[in-house]
Amino acid sequence: MKKIVILFMFLFSFGFSNTFTQVVKNVSLPNANEAIKDLKALEKSYSKDDFKKFVYSWKKVQALYLAGTINSDYIDEPRYIDTFHQGHEDIIPQIKRAIKSTDKPQIALFKNSNKSINAVEFMLYKSDKKLTKREKVLLSYMLKAIESHLKQIQSVYADYAKNNKETIDEKTGNGAIINTLIDSTYKLKEWRVGEPAGLTMKYKNDPDNKRGEYYLSQQSFAAIKAILDAHEQVIGDQKYKNFATMAIYSGAKKQVIQVRDAIKKAKAELAKLKTDDFSNAQNLYKALVDFHNSYYLSLIEQLSVTAKILEADGD
Repeated sequence: MKKIVILFMFLFSFGFSNTFTQVVKNVSLPNANEAIKDLKALEKSYSKDDFKKFVYSWKKVQALYLAGTINSDYIDEPRYIDTFHQGHEDIIPQIKRAIKSTDKPQIALFKNSNKSINAVEFMLYKSDKKLTKREKVLLSYMLKAIESHLKQIQSVYADYAKNNKETIDEKTGNGAIINTLIDSTYKLKEWRVGEPAGLTMKYKNDPDNKRGEYYLSQQSFAAIKAILDAHEQVIGDQKYKNFATMAIYSGAKKQVIQVRDAIKKAKAELAKLKTDDFSNAQNLYKALVDFHNSYYLSLIEQLSVTAKILEADGD
């Protein structure tokens, strides 16, 4: 069972343009553009270095995904790109069968999970041998599928930013942003650190680095940093107007500083650990719990937000 946080934010009156629009223009769209640029570089090189760059830029897009708020038709795009913690299937045997098969890529890789960033990671890191001709054909198909989804996301943001539609009002937009931030920090502390570190109820005292998000490529910590960096774009002291601008304007300066301090603390604890080794991640986990609570228990309370927690099926 997982807890889904649904937030209902009271309407505030602010002396600047819609907060949601500012975040889309200054954070969401630039992050999507960067991810597409990095993906195109990977499509040309098939290199592990370019994969690492794409992991970082993609995590920033995923951490603050708002395209589904703008257009509900695109709510599931991240699930097509990234399968981490989705379902219980093992895609590795499926990809191995696709490699051995002579079927066209659209047949051999008919499932969305077979065209995900996770499938790409396996293709690039399954061995030290050079990619075969067949593997390159399949990898190209995977990357094109991811590019298609990313361009859909980019298009949603670009259209919203270019036309200044502001169809998302302040109340709805602020609720969507804070709900996304809280959801992101929950998954960060529980899925991406707590589970591989053996600190959750499900895996208590049973640490296993293989539960890390990008175990094969050793990019799990890089993904964590990217998520923290994405939060800093939204709540940090930036040159552009962001969610922090609204929160400080609304009298929550103390709480915003608390969130910023929590991000710094989490980054500091992450930097102390050996690459993708969760065996000593207790302090990082605690820092991420504090980070999550700085949003959920402090900031939203000060902003007069009512939070309702519903139980729902799922991981």
